[in-house]
Amino acid sequence: MVEKVYLVRHGHIDTGGEKRYVGQSDIPLDALGVQQAQQLADSFKTIAVDTVFTSPLRRCVQTTEILGKAYQVVEAFQEINMGAWENRPIERVKAYDSIAFEERGRDIEHFTPPQGESFGALSQRVLNAFDTLVERYHGTVLIVAHAGVNRVILRELLGIPFKDIFSIEQAYACINELVKTRHDKVWKYQKIV
Repeated sequence: MVEKVYLVRHGHIDTGGEKRYVGQSDIPLDALGVQQAQQLADSFKTIAVDTVFTSPLRRCVQTTEILGKAYQVVEAFQEINMGAWENRPIERVKAYDSIAFEERGRDIEHFTPPQGESFGALSQRVLNAFDTLVERYHGTVLIVAHAGVNRVILRELLGIPFKDIFSIEQAYACINELVKTRHDKVWKYQKIV
């Protein structure tokens, strides 16, 4: 059984200077993202990990490859599917689909953008994969994923309601450490970077 998980967000990507619903758009790392991934690689030179998993999206695969460790791709760790809102600026969505935008704010767990998925569905997909990995593998695991993916894992482990999911900060190239205690078998969390 896995006893420690390092949950990492991929490096920076170019969103054209606007906040966007990037979702599953397959955007590569930009120059800053490559530099952040190199800094992550330096951090993980002194941290032993037994198994590495990554989202299949290019920004995560690039980050993982720069870490220089063998890895396995886990489809379930893709970012939330934003459907018709994919890669659209948030302000544009707010202006042209204001009713849906407001509905999302009221019910982040269940709201689904057209042709997309809800945070509830994302959570189920991700947690099923996470639970399987921590049962099947041993030792220390590194997962390179996305802000949404990391947030649903941390939200579940910390018992945070969905309405507060965005209070879980997940900056580009952040490192979250989860340690399973032997006595009560619950996860203890700390943010490293």
